[in-house]
This record gives sequence, structure tokens and C-alpha cells, in this order.
Amino acid sequence: MRTLNPSFSPTPAVEAGEGSLSTYLRAVRDHWRLVALVTFAALVGSLLVIAINPREYEATAEILISPLGRDDDTFIGLDLLRDSGDPTRNVQTAAALLDSPEAAERTARRLGGGFDGTRILRAVRVEPQGESNVLDVTATAEDPELAARVANTFAMVSLELRQNRLQSQLDALIEQLEDRRRAEALAPDGGGEATTTLAERLSQLEGVRAAGNDPTLSLLRSSEPATSAVGAAPWMIVAAALLAGLTLGTVAALAMRLLDRRIRDQEELATLYPVPLLAGVPQITARDRRGATELPAEAFEAFRTLATQVQSYGTGRSILMTSASSGDGKTTAAANLALALVEAGRKVVLFDLDVRKPELSEAVMGSRADTDEHQDDARDRPIVQSLRDPRIVLLPAVAGSNRESLGRRVSQLLPAALNIADYAIIDSSPLGEVSDALPVATRVDDVILVVRPRHTDRASFQVARDLLQRSGVVARGMLLVGEALHQTSSAYYMRAMTGSREAPTPAGAEPSGPG
Repeated sequence: MRTLNPSFSPTPAVEAGEGSLSTYLRAVRDHWRLVALVTFAALVGSLLVIAINPREYEATAEILISPLGRDDDTFIGLDLLRDSGDPTRNVQTAAALLDSPEAAERTARRLGGGFDGTRILRAVRVEPQGESNVLDVTATAEDPELAARVANTFAMVSLELRQNRLQSQLDALIEQLEDRRRAEALAPDGGGEATTTLAERLSQLEGVRAAGNDPTLSLLRSSEPATSAVGAAPWMIVAAALLAGLTLGTVAALAMRLLDRRIRDQEELATLYPVPLLAGVPQITARDRRGATELPAEAFEAFRTLATQVQSYGTGRSILMTSASSGDGKTTAAANLALALVEAGRKVVLFDLDVRKPELSEAVMGSRADTDEHQDDARDRPIVQSLRDPRIVLLPAVAGSNRESLGRRVSQLLPAALNIADYAIIDSSPLGEVSDALPVATRVDDVILVVRPRHTDRASFQVARDLLQRSGVVARGMLLVGEALHQTSSAYYMRAMTGSREAPTPAGAEPSGPG
């Protein structure tokens, strides 16, 4: 039995020291298709946005606001902008006066070309220029020349409407004041000072009418065609979309990695349990598999590698094959390890101790060979030879066994099995799900954990590791199912074990007895 070295810790320092960059890179590597898909979707979305929303240009005309003083009596009776004492309110009032549906309709008629009032109102904004006394008339269009023309036309039309309204009011007010002056001139005193004041007011009003414009609103600057479009350039939109897609894809990959309960790869195994990876069985398809245990040559080669290492520890050894979760491939692994050993000229006894799901008999013999639950004595157990190779002897499972009886049977049967065979290979229940194999693990020479990346449950693996640790057992190593060994990972495992485990028993040496 392999015993725990006091200096060995199944949770290595590398696990605590693994940086966020490493986690990020592994998540992207594991889910690179998801990251690529999200990034591609973002790219396509940005191209659609560019195609559906053509680039637009803005042009701005400026209108100067010169409100009348609050104590100015000359223009009483006229709809002119007066100082309210609040500059912001003055500009907002002017904007409301100019931005009207009537101005939009007249602008549309003047521009022609399919324009209407609604379209003009959507294309034009009249808003204060910061905290100044200037109004910005800004037009948006797909063409810079058109945007400038719309802004200038709307500004001029708005001022013209104000001028027309003011001319009508001036005509009425001047006529009223003329009648009043004539009436005062017929008075006995000729109207006196009031007549003089009235004459001065009429003179000022006549001057405004002759000028033909609103003295409180005037065009400060006409708009010019814009040299660049509004918003980001297309290349910036595409770049931002790619960055956003890459970020979202990475976040999704990290989330999937954090939520995934399965062990992802060999590097993760190194952080969970730093024992050597003994061999790696590459992924095979159902079409390539020739039977329950017959594997393609490239897959069976991994079991030859495992058998070579097992033989380097000496003959007369007992080996427990277990796993963290069901479906990891331990039964197939036990059968193929036996085949690899007999191919090397060894004789093997196979124990099927997975009483909850006894499949080793079917894998080796091609049929079930369960015994009755009352056959508790070792002498009552049927011993059968494999139809595939007579050097494999099989002891089928006994239904109804519990973990205590399994431990007793192993103690009784192992010495006898190793008297007639070079190796005893035991297939047991998944140690991460049920503890049936734990008493067996303390009575054998070697424990091999079968792990299938992207299938083995992480929590079950940690349970199996901790159960072995608390029982004073360190696994000889792990057999990887579903992928070949990575050279760097294998070397990493061996470095992690340096100085922390006892050296393997050399080939030909006497094996240690059951502990």
C-alpha cells in the first residue's frame, strides 16, 4: 500500500498561487468557440448598424438675442423680447418663439425636394448655446451641404416670420399714435411736452419699420457645410464592437468555467491532486470502438504504457482501479489494463467489487456472471477465465455486499489471487460517490484514479482525494480518459511530486505487503 508522506499535501501551493490571468486564459481556451461567436456577433451587429444608420452631418446657424430693457417704453404694445432679469429664461423664450410648426412648414416649402413640416421639425434643433445670449439652429442631414442649407433656411424663415408679425404690429401702433398726435395738436396748448415725446416715439418706431427687422433677434452667423460626420467613424464603431464582443465573450467564458462542475483539463488536475499522470487514453468515437473493451490501436497503446509502469513496481502486486464519479471509464480501464499485462506475458486476476453496478464480468466475458448474495465465503465464489485470454481470471461481484464485507473479502482473496497470478486488478465503485472502495484502498499496493476531463465531477473528485488522504493513502497516479497526455502537464506533475512521495519500487524488487 502506498502510504502518505508527512510532507505531502494533496492541495499544492500552485492552487493558491494561480493568478487571475491564468484563470482568464484557461477560460478563453476552454470556451474559445463561445468567445469567437460572441465577438463575431458583435462585429456583424456593428456592420448592420453602420449599414442601416447612414452617417449624418450637422450644420449650425447662430441667432443673436438682444432683449429690450424692462424700463423701455418706446416699444410698448409690440411683441418684442424683453429682459426678464434671467439670461437663461431670455434665451429659452426666444427659442420657443422661433422653433414653431409654422416656421417648419414654410422652410419645407422653400426647400422643396420632398420636405414637409414634420421632417423639418425632426431635423432641426433650436437650443441655447451654453449660457450665452446666442441661439443655435442646428440641422441634421445625410449630406453636409443639405444640412447647412436646412439650418440657414430655417433660421432665415423664423426671423422673417418675426419680422412680418412685427411689421403688422408696427403699422397698427404707428397709425394709432399718429391719430393721437393729431388730436393733441388741435388742443389749445398744442399738446405741449406730451406732443414732443410722442413725436420722438413715432420717429423711433418709423425707423424700426424702415429697417424691416426685429431689433431683439438677428442672424449672427450663417452655417457652413460640415467637414466630418457626426459621431464615431465606422472603423471606431467596428473596433468598439469587437472589444465589447471580446469582453462579453470572455465574461461568458469565465462564468461558464465558474459554474461548470466538471474538471476541465490536466492543468486543473494538477491544482487538485498533484500525483503523476500515468497514461492518457485519447478520445475515441463509437465507430472506432470494436467492442466493450476492444479499443483502436492508438487508444490501447495508452494501456501498454500504463502496464509498463505497473510492471516497473514489481510483480505480485494488487491494484485498485477507482474513479471520482460514475461513467469515468474505470471498468473499461481495468479490463484493458489486464489485457495489456497479459499481452506482456503476465497472468492477471480481475476482481469485480463494484457491487452496485457490476459490469466487469460483461466487459471481459461478454455476459453477466453475478453470484448469489449468500455466497459470502471465498470458497463459494465462482472463478471464471476470460474467453478472450485464459491468462485473465475473473472473480465476479457478489450482490448485496457492503463495505465491511468487501474489506474482509479482499483480505481473504488477495493472498490467494497473488499466489496464482502476477497481478490482481480490482474494479470498485466510484470513490467520490460511495465509500465502498475505501476499505479496499487501504489493503492494496497501488491505487489508480481514473479521470475523464470534461466529465468527472470536481466535487466528487475532491471527495475521493480527501477520503484517500484521511485514510493515509496516496494514489500511485491517475489514468486520463478521453485525451492524450500533454507533455508539459506530465512534466509538471512529476515536478510537483519531487521530494514529496516515496520512490517507486524498482522492477524485480519485493513488493510491499498489504497495509
